[in-house]
Amino acid sequence: MPGNRRLFEDGLHLLHGAHRQGAAQAKRNNKTATLPKLKQMLDAGSKQNIIQLNRLDEVFDSIGVRPDPRNDPAMQGICDLNEVEIAKFRNAADRDLINIEYGQVAAHFYIARYSTLQSAARALGHAEAVRLLGRTLVETRAIDHAFTQLYDHLLARRASSRYPGETALATTAAMHPGLTVGLALGGALAAVAFVEAGRSKRR
Repeated sequence: MPGNRRLFEDGLHLLHGAHRQGAAQAKRNNKTATLPKLKQMLDAGSKQNIIQLNRLDEVFDSIGVRPDPRNDPAMQGICDLNEVEIAKFRNAADRDLINIEYGQVAAHFYIARYSTLQSAARALGHAEAVRLLGRTLVETRAIDHAFTQLYDHLLARRASSRYPGETALATTAAMHPGLTVGLALGGALAAVAFVEAGRSKRR
């Protein structure tokens, strides 16, 4: 088998596994997400991975090869890093930002993989594979763009109002640390005054 054909087929097999890995990670991220729009996107992303995986089966059919799915080490690395970063934070907004970030990392992975495979399919004369791979490329670029817009929206929202899942005090602390310290100090002084007043009455 010519080297370029073997590389093409190996890439397809890895991509087949990567879609299963990506679908599972999107489900995990949905459990740690807070923003409703992000949860919707992650749910849709998990389902879209399966749709694109099924389309990949059509690519295999078009070139006369049976799928041999295997875990993609690159995608596994993305998933592992996603989990490591999520474990570092408990803040709702931070976790949403991380989930969006790694959603985009995964999208960029798919874009790179599909772009090279489409070029290989074109060089090998697999016109139907070129069309099918290109369809997924268009969808994935749209997903990447949607993640970028949501990331910008989240940052703007976090800077201007209370974020879902955060208490008012936590949000105030993030936006106005000096004011929060003042409130805490004021509360402490009020407590001291209350105790002293009680002592005076007993005297």
